[in-house]
Amino acid sequence: MQQRVTNRPPFGIELRFDRSEIDQMCVDELEKAAALPAVPSPVNIESFIGKHFCKDYRYDDLPEGVLGVTAFKANGSIKFVGVSNKLDDDSPSADHRIRSTWAHEAGHCMLHPILFMRDPANRTQAFWEQGTENVTSDRRFLCRDQDFNVQGAICGYDGRWWEWQANRCIGGFLLPKYLVIRALETLLRPSRVTKTPELPEENRRQAESMVSQVFNVSMAVSRIRLAEFFPLGSSAQLTF
Repeated sequence: MQQRVTNRPPFGIELRFDRSEIDQMCVDELEKAAALPAVPSPVNIESFIGKHFCKDYRYDDLPEGVLGVTAFKANGSIKFVGVSNKLDDDSPSADHRIRSTWAHEAGHCMLHPILFMRDPANRTQAFWEQGTENVTSDRRFLCRDQDFNVQGAICGYDGRWWEWQANRCIGGFLLPKYLVIRALETLLRPSRVTKTPELPEENRRQAESMVSQVFNVSMAVSRIRLAEFFPLGSSAQLTF
């Protein structure tokens, strides 16, 4: 992680993580909580949050358009984590969206406590204390529908770097790389030159569907995560 002071609200500081760093942090935290599956299977993301970050995790009646919330205490510990109860309509797509929202909030829990630690000597403190639409003056992230841009977790972000980072954790927590590779063993083949596993293009759709089913994530999340590991147009070779 790198940290730098900026003149931009809401925090006055910016945290920087590279993508592989976030992925490894997600796996490390799952392991610490004994929440990393031994075989390819869905991560119990709700239980993980309750065991590892905060006992107060709940479905809540959040304002319209707000899908999730993470609240911090002045020392940076997690006060509570919530997901909108409006998301649950008993459909598979709703379950996928709920799991992605929990993973997004877990990303805030893991990466961003430092942003809310009170330090009277810190000149940047006044930035977030003023509050914005998404970062409130009572130390809460209010994560809205437009913040859950899974494509943005690959391609970039609109300036709200903290939401890009939390989105990055959706794949990191729900689709750990080595478990995904294990799940796809029958669809992969070694590269002729490097012997690195690669995904033949004729197997891509089957692989996307398999990952979606095995890990209980949406096809969109599956597709984007596989595009990271096996980029389109580059012989579909695993990236590290």
